[in-house]
Amino acid sequence: MKVSDRPVIFFRNDDVRERLDYTLISLTELFLKQQIPLAHAVEPANITPEVVNWLKSLKTDHPRLIDIVQHGYNHNAENPGIKMEFGGSRNYADQYNDILKGKDLMYEYFSEHWSPVFTFPYGTYNSGSLRALSDCGFKILSSKIKFTTKARLKNFLGRSLGKDFIFGKSVNYHPGVRSNYNFREISVSVNLIRKYTGYETADHYNLQEILYQIEAARKHTSIIGILMHHRFHGNHLDMIQELLTHLRNTGYSFVSFSELMY
Repeated sequence: MKVSDRPVIFFRNDDVRERLDYTLISLTELFLKQQIPLAHAVEPANITPEVVNWLKSLKTDHPRLIDIVQHGYNHNAENPGIKMEFGGSRNYADQYNDILKGKDLMYEYFSEHWSPVFTFPYGTYNSGSLRALSDCGFKILSSKIKFTTKARLKNFLGRSLGKDFIFGKSVNYHPGVRSNYNFREISVSVNLIRKYTGYETADHYNLQEILYQIEAARKHTSIIGILMHHRFHGNHLDMIQELLTHLRNTGYSFVSFSELMY
């Protein structure tokens, strides 16, 4: 899809795990009311039967509006102070095993009612992570992308050379097929959160700042991803509703990962 094409927006909600609480339910209900797709990124080793059953019911009732995707394996739950689950010095085999274990759990929980989309917790990975992801049969990697001049130059040069990393930084292929692998990269470029201040607290951008991020991304891509973490947004639902209404009124369309798969 070229920048000149009609812009579309997708929403990805990370860290769906053990709690079926107000923040998760209310954010989802807001999107359903607005008839806008929302992808829930599930931590397969941490999700509880209560959340699984809730998601399955939602997917059955709203098949186009609810996407279920895989968010790592266990989000490094055993080492909460270390913000890395994949990448670093982890080898291919070790990462392949965790990704596959997570995929097996996703099929156990959701059967065919989830999308083969993967997002790395904390956004960290190495070339072994990417090869493992491809070998496990995922169709989309959803990472994150910046459109600063420096980032665009790095990505252009890295893509031209077919590299995973260049100058020690990851190369983003959004929204195309990643070189040497069998999956497409569809990344988020907009965040509602300016700074994370605690496990459930964060400083949020205001509506105008979020719209500025969207318009800045629009100059370089026609597929714009907006990242959410429901547990931080419980007190910001009115602002999110304003955002959704504004985007619809200004001509944006909304898509799910399932619609971006091929």
